[in-house]
Amino acid sequence: MPSPTPTPRTFFDGQLKPSYDAWVAQPLETWIAKTAAANADNMAERVFHHWTNTDASKIFGMTSASNYREYLRNNVCADFGLVRDIHDGHKHMILDRTTRQITRADQTDIDTLGYGEGGYGEGTYGGGEQIVVTLDDGSKRALSAILKNVMTMWEKQLAAMGL
Repeated sequence: MPSPTPTPRTFFDGQLKPSYDAWVAQPLETWIAKTAAANADNMAERVFHHWTNTDASKIFGMTSASNYREYLRNNVCADFGLVRDIHDGHKHMILDRTTRQITRADQTDIDTLGYGEGGYGEGTYGGGEQIVVTLDDGSKRALSAILKNVMTMWEKQLAAMGL
């Protein structure tokens, strides 16, 4: 007999959080970083399908997982859009979605952030090597800040959903 479908909390605790924690422990391992980003993006699919037939208010009334992802990016956490792009770029190599902020998989890689690059207070102290996302507009962001923001978003969303 198949087991019941896991809740989004089960996915968060069993897949997303462990992959994020593994990356934090090895912050220069790009494959672990991209796995954590993929799981953070996949979380939207888990949440959407969990609530689709029971309480669409929990997913802001969205009718597709893609629309739910766009809603999260535009209204809840802008960095979720970058996580989606990182995941899709890693999967497809080149993105053509009009709402993307990165186009190619190689825009997420080990790099440094110089003074004035990246968001204020983001990244490693002293500008050491880290995983950096170079956006299509040429700006750079530390993946550590992006994923931290998205993890915080998911924790808040799950709490608001009672999960």
